[in-house]
Amino acid sequence: MTQTVRTVVVEDDVVTSTQPPLIAFLRLSALACRAAPRGSLRACALLDPDAGAEDYAMALARTLPEMTMRRPVIWRPGATGRSFDEDWLLSLQDALRRRDGASLRFLTRSRVRPEAAPYLLLVLRGLCERLDSAA
Repeated sequence: MTQTVRTVVVEDDVVTSTQPPLIAFLRLSALACRAAPRGSLRACALLDPDAGAEDYAMALARTLPEMTMRRPVIWRPGATGRSFDEDWLLSLQDALRRRDGASLRFLTRSRVRPEAAPYLLLVLRGLCERLDSAA
């Protein structure tokens, strides 16, 4: 199986002015995933040194429902406020930035399947690094 990745083009000020970049990218990617044909994620696409934030956000949006113990709620782009799952992802991002292993363990154990936790952290770390370097 192959994965089709579509780039969603929007004006940056519309996306990032109301939400943190992680949530903005994830919302756009989740919307693109709903419209894209189903297929498995190609993990090797994330090993490409030129993989961008869009690639990681698409991987996260595509695999998050399989990694968590229940289907996450990701709101549409432009929605004000955040869902519990979006706040949870921001907490994970914050723990990654602080290198807070105890918080990472707590946050992943409470919502992520044990076998999926390393992959979630890999994808989230890659997305955060790319978003931080672009800022």
